[in-house]
Amino acid sequence: MSISRRFGSGVLAAAVALVVAGGLCGAAAAKEPSQRSDAGLLQMCTGKYALCDAALCMPLAAQSGPPGSKSAKPTQALCACVVEDGPNLGPGPCANRAPSGTDGEYIMSTYSFALDKPYLACPKGNNRTVCFGYPCIIDKDNGQLAHCTCPITYNSEAFMTQGGDCNVASCSDGLWQGGTPGEYKIINEKFSKATGQAPPPDCAAIAKKPKR
Repeated sequence: MSISRRFGSGVLAAAVALVVAGGLCGAAAAKEPSQRSDAGLLQMCTGKYALCDAALCMPLAAQSGPPGSKSAKPTQALCACVVEDGPNLGPGPCANRAPSGTDGEYIMSTYSFALDKPYLACPKGNNRTVCFGYPCIIDKDNGQLAHCTCPITYNSEAFMTQGGDCNVASCSDGLWQGGTPGEYKIINEKFSKATGQAPPPDCAAIAKKPKR
């Protein structure tokens, strides 16, 4: 699926709203470690959340200084995530993860086993995003879609994603949300213990060019 079809209309307005609402500094956000790896921060909550573990992302243009200055390498991306409602695992207290905004449009990207997609293993050296614990806005025209602002990790260590349709070529042909095997081990064990559910399986990557 192309990025334009995945994100739909209103994507630029969503990007601006998220960057402002999140108060993120691009350079600082890109250096933050994933909160998946800190089991002490993780809490189970119930409610509406964005699930980004199969999300295709689009880098956001950046500048090295004030308006009119030279363009810089993007540090954040806009990711197309699904909206879910139910038990979810995320960083910080549940009160901080409750929907906010006039119509409850601002939510957080957290985690669950709600996606019926296996994990694709991507080798070291590819790029990815980390959406876990970052802000999202529900699409005004599609309540099942959320646009989330997520920091980019360039030249990542090996990671897993539920995107890419089990096609290893997807690891370099697109920017996907993903986490390291160690991070997924932590959150899968914690979510399984809390719910009794089994995590999605791994998939055998097929080395061919994905269809768009």
